[in-house]
Amino acid sequence: MDNKEKQYLNYSKEYGKSIQDISIDKISLKHSLKCKTCGTENKCGLYCSSCGTSLEEVTSKESLSINNYFKMNLKPMALVSIASAGILFLISLVIKLFISLSLGDLVSIVNPLHIILAMNLSTISLNTYSIIGSESIGIHLGILVIALIPLIVLCISNFIFIKNKSSRDVLYNSIGVGVLYGVILIVISIFATTSVNISNMISYGVSITFKYKILELFLNGFILGFISTYLIGYKKKYSGQNIYLDIFRYVIFTIFTIYISIFVILLGITILDRSYLYELGLYNYSESNLLILSQLALYVLDFANIIPVTIGTSKLSILSLLNGDLFFHTKIMFMAMIFLSLLVLIVAGYNLRKKMKNQSNKKVMIFSIFYSISMTILSSFTNIYIGGSSSLLQASSYQSNIFMGTQVISTFIISFIYSYIIVKVGYTLSDFE
Repeated sequence: MDNKEKQYLNYSKEYGKSIQDISIDKISLKHSLKCKTCGTENKCGLYCSSCGTSLEEVTSKESLSINNYFKMNLKPMALVSIASAGILFLISLVIKLFISLSLGDLVSIVNPLHIILAMNLSTISLNTYSIIGSESIGIHLGILVIALIPLIVLCISNFIFIKNKSSRDVLYNSIGVGVLYGVILIVISIFATTSVNISNMISYGVSITFKYKILELFLNGFILGFISTYLIGYKKKYSGQNIYLDIFRYVIFTIFTIYISIFVILLGITILDRSYLYELGLYNYSESNLLILSQLALYVLDFANIIPVTIGTSKLSILSLLNGDLFFHTKIMFMAMIFLSLLVLIVAGYNLRKKMKNQSNKKVMIFSIFYSISMTILSSFTNIYIGGSSSLLQASSYQSNIFMGTQVISTFIISFIYSYIIVKVGYTLSDFE
């Protein structure tokens, strides 16, 4: 080959490395012998010898700055967060009007801002002060169906204002909306932290102060904003661009599959025989009330992952199930839920290698981390707690404090270990195909 022909070559015949100089002001060419996708060390070449990923990456110098990226894309993120808060305010006005017509002056101290924060599953602290002393009540109503309202509103806003072009856009926009929406909830809580003076029939004054946990509000807002933006923005065409987003999507699908399966089974059992609800202390259940059943399915989901859970008046764990006072058919039902989760997670592990070929060998670890985080978030969101030093609670003929759900720390640890072992089994089974 003469020199004239060589000048038209773009890549080395021996190594595949680019032999052309790129000298554009705002473009840089980076080269790494370690593959960022699978971690394989390559001695030379333009592409990874294991998975074929390009080892050279052309990037804009301006895009390397996260600040510049967010400056250019802050507007749609802000529009999503602000528009969602505005829509939720209008919804809260309607809810306020409805409960005022139903309950009258009993809810006069509740304003639309309190309703917005309640829809985002915040914990509220009520401190009362009067001439006879002070009392406090902490309330967290983790009814997940309520959180669907802001989640749906955020999804609609995302669909209108945000356009993604790659998996990187999905990730950055999800983080951005989550942060901004969390901040907005904090701002709302500042105005909602108010004191109201009322007087009762005995004619002495009572002052009630509303307080919220700022960190919890931010985390709730971040999670709702991130999830909604991710669900709307992630497309099938982005599959393979980011292993973490891919596995996170698969984790959500797996948990949703287990939950829907449990809900359908419970619904079928309840139609035939709802005696197990009375065993659990859910006395006020009615056949038309799917709200209680949807919440119950979330607690059974926790138990199906062998996480100790409090449901109604029962504290359930593997040991208490075997030695407890529940009827035999109720014990069989709960054991069946565990086998259901085992089956779904084994299948998830089996398909994990097939769905994500030539990617990181740590797929099972990444899956388990995301799985435990997701289960912990569900645990935090769905805990129902009412407790404190109020005489109203002490007047109850049952107990002064009410708690339903699971402990957050134990949920994270147990779900991680459990999912890792079971998914690893399914992942290993794929070797024998």
